[in-house]
Amino acid sequence: MLVTTKLRIQTSLLRTVFCIATLLAGCGRVAPASTVTARVTSNPTQPVSSTISSPVSTVTSTATVIPLPTCTPIPKIYIYVIDRATYLDVDAGLELGLGPSGAIAVLQEALDEHHPDWGQEEGLAKNAWNYSHAQNIGVNPRALLVTTGVALDWQIPEDHDLKEDIIQTGVALTQSYREFRFNEELQAKYPQVANAASYALYAFFDYDLEKLEVWQQEYDRMFGDVQPRIIPNGCITATSN
Repeated sequence: MLVTTKLRIQTSLLRTVFCIATLLAGCGRVAPASTVTARVTSNPTQPVSSTISSPVSTVTSTATVIPLPTCTPIPKIYIYVIDRATYLDVDAGLELGLGPSGAIAVLQEALDEHHPDWGQEEGLAKNAWNYSHAQNIGVNPRALLVTTGVALDWQIPEDHDLKEDIIQTGVALTQSYREFRFNEELQAKYPQVANAASYALYAFFDYDLEKLEVWQQEYDRMFGDVQPRIIPNGCITATSN
């Protein structure tokens, strides 16, 4: 009986040790990492389903702002009758490649078509061309002719010599042109005038905008458009005198 009791005690101790060992072994285990599973079908036309969820990255683009060119506000009345290059082009017409005679022929044809009475004045077109090259003038012969014509309303007064009138027109234009170009005070007085060429015509017609309008229309009718002209509003990036 003593032996039996002893065996029971040993068996109980063994079970207790086994349980303790089992508990210790369970505490030392590491939980398996979660696995990523995917199901791929054999049919290539079917979509692939997956348990993977990818974070969406948002890219923010910043637009580069390009500054607009600065400009000077245009006065209420902006007088730009003719550009400087055209006004000073004493060789107007040579671009046709026919020489001075061809350029003079353009003047003559314009007179014959639009003002035949002036066209009948012998040598008028040739003289306008020659006078435009004079040292004290230097004005486009077309502008010189139109200015003289508008000033006289395309009439031929009995006591006038049109050739002399053209010379006087050229001298007056050149004087006003130089005054404005080299006189900052005069430029400040007439800020609405774009350049010296426009001022020369403006002053010649006693600062009469209606006369300038007539001049513009007449020049365009006889020799073609020389835009830009009197601009009502907006702004300009530069002004060349």
